[in-house]
Formats: sequence, C-alpha cells, structure tokens
Amino acid sequence: MPALHASIPRTGRWRALALAALGACDLTRAAPAPDATVIDGFPPPQPGVVPALGSPDTLDLACWNIENFPMVTQTPSDVADLITSLDLDVVVVEEIASEDAWHELLTRLPEHDGVLSTHVYNATSYQKIGIIYRTATVSIDQVELLFQDDTNAFPRPPLHAHLHYDDGAHASVDLDLVGLHLKAGVASEDIARRQLALVAIDGWQRARTADPGTIFLGDWNQELDTYDGPTVWAPITAAPDVYTIRTQPLSMAGEATFLPAHSMIDHIVTTAAAAPVLAAPTTIVPRLDTEYNPYPQVSDHLPVVLTIPLAPR
Repeated sequence: MPALHASIPRTGRWRALALAALGACDLTRAAPAPDATVIDGFPPPQPGVVPALGSPDTLDLACWNIENFPMVTQTPSDVADLITSLDLDVVVVEEIASEDAWHELLTRLPEHDGVLSTHVYNATSYQKIGIIYRTATVSIDQVELLFQDDTNAFPRPPLHAHLHYDDGAHASVDLDLVGLHLKAGVASEDIARRQLALVAIDGWQRARTADPGTIFLGDWNQELDTYDGPTVWAPITAAPDVYTIRTQPLSMAGEATFLPAHSMIDHIVTTAAAAPVLAAPTTIVPRLDTEYNPYPQVSDHLPVVLTIPLAPR
C-alpha cells in the first residue's frame, strides 16, 4: 500500500476537487485555495445548529442520502452547517445531483475536502456518491468505482476508497470505505437487483487478498425485517464471522432513516478485520428532522453516524 501523507494541523483551508483520471474512477484534486475567513463569497459554516455527536477522542463517520442535492438554493448552506455542528470526520453522501452545488458545499466547509464519483447513469441526470472528510486528520486515497459493468445490480457503482486517520494524539487508523446506493423500489425486479448486489458485494469482499477493515455504508434501499429483507440480506446475515450490521439494533428498536415511509434503509456494515479498530462503537440516527427546522429542504433521509472511540497513542 502506498505511503499516506502525514496529517497536518487544522488550518481551515479548502481544496477544490476536479475530475480527471485516477484508476477506474477519474478523480483528482485541484490546487488548494488560499486561506480566508470568507471563501468565494461564502461565510463560514455555523456550528451549534444541532447537538454535536463527534469529539476529539472519536473517529466519527456517517452516511447520508441528501436527496437530489441540492433540493433548494439554501441546501448547500444547510448541509455545511449540519456537518460542522455534528462534528463529523467523514461523511459518505448519496444523491449528489449537481457538481456545482457539490463544489459550493466543499467551499462552505473549509475544514473538509471531498471526492466525488464520476459515474453518470443517463445522459441528462445522475445521483453521485461522494466522500467528505476533515483534512486535518483524514486522508483519502486509492479511490475507485466498483462493478461499473454490472448496471443491473448497481445502477450507481459503489465508491471504494482507503481512509487514513491520524490526529497526533491517538493511535492512527486505517480502514477501507465502500459507499453504496443500491436500487430503489419495492417491485419484485427491484428486490431481485438488490439481492444480486449483496451477492456481488459478498463475493468481492471474500475475494480480497488483504482487508485492513472495511466499512460498507450508504443507502441500501432495503430494510432488514420486511418480508423480503431476510432474502436480500442473506449473504451478509449468513456470515456473522465476516460481517456486523451496525444498524441492526437501531432497526430492531424501530428507528427510521427514510422519513416518508418511516423505514430503516440506510445502513452501516463492518467486516471482521475492522474489529481491532472498532472498540465499542456507537451507531446513532440523529433526529435532524426535529432538531433543525429547515430540514424538509435538506433531505427525506436522516444520516447514520458511527462513532468509534480512539485508543491513546
């Protein structure tokens, strides 16, 4: 594995992303913008609009479908305020429908950077997966799209990347992330396509020669406990020695991430190789719909947050 760059003190800088060739994914980064209190005319994000979930002693990851981002002109500002207030280190987002709005969001997050899928699933529209990360402590590399040729199981190819965390005070962390946005819908064809996707994901995972510990997270578009849930999830639930569904206790407790149907379809799954890093993690669905009044203009999904305590160095 190539050496990862050392983490740097938090400087409040923003680095814009451009799209170019990087393996299977065509992702590169442009030169950083100079530090400024106001960047490209945008004020800094507001902290404290909702209670924080992150802390200096935890690695805080989330997945979040932000519904055809941006729903309205104000949405990038709302999302920047919420990510800052929740104090998140890494956010895997789904349904990025405007690259201009994506770049605006990163501009509004001077402590974060991001990588965005280049996949376009038809000529006029797309719902891209992206990864937003705090640059002072997190680096992202080895970015690639998976299953690009399997458009039946994966209308949106999963986004795979390696994450390195180092804050100087705790033991460093290396993990792989796989951001998912599986086929939506309740028709039998939709269910079958999600089942094929999980079979493929399981096959990919088992074929890997080395696993630093992997976190699969995103919008799976599938509940665990519906009539079709056991069938779709079978490749994962049949292998408890390989996978842990971190959102299963929340689902059993009646939590919901998709607000219109009050259903739990956004999930986080970790592999056994991640166990040394995951010392008593906490999985949370923050109730942004009740804590943040403008939330209807942000998304119809709630994020899922995985908080991982860090070992002292």
